[in-house]
Amino acid sequence: MAQPVAKSSAMKRALAEERGAQLLEFAFILPILLSLLFGIVTGGVAFSHNLSIDNAARETARYGATLPVDGDLPAWLHQIADVAISTATGTLDDGEDGREVCVSYVFPNGTHAHDQTQSLNVDQVGNRTTSNVPCVADGRPNSERRVQVIVQRDTDLIVFYFSKTLTLEGQAVSRFERAQS
Repeated sequence: MAQPVAKSSAMKRALAEERGAQLLEFAFILPILLSLLFGIVTGGVAFSHNLSIDNAARETARYGATLPVDGDLPAWLHQIADVAISTATGTLDDGEDGREVCVSYVFPNGTHAHDQTQSLNVDQVGNRTTSNVPCVADGRPNSERRVQVIVQRDTDLIVFYFSKTLTLEGQAVSRFERAQS
């Protein structure tokens, strides 16, 4: 009868050593798995921000293309910039890292003060500056009235033990469709 007891205790020792080995292997693998998981999560957040920014640029350009200027171009630009910020569902709020919003009413052939190229830039903290230069050279003819919207912000992608700051940008240009007042 002594024989089965010896086998039983030897099996218990072997199982205990195996459990210790499994725990050690898990301890080595866990940081890698957590890093990959964190990378997937931050990548998903960056992708979500990118979708929000692209959508905000398109929706804002379309909105601006149908909104009459009514003689007050600076007020119109401020309204369009506010729509861009609110359409981005929190992605472009004041204080977001690298946040920039540029909206332009572009018409180089315009002769009236409210019918000429003008842009409004909104920086990270909300400061607003205007200029007579469009947001981007879009290659369209000077005879075409159009609305340009460019929005961007930074986001961090963290994978394993390194991180990278990505600048996400959405850009849209729409032909202006409203008659001038």
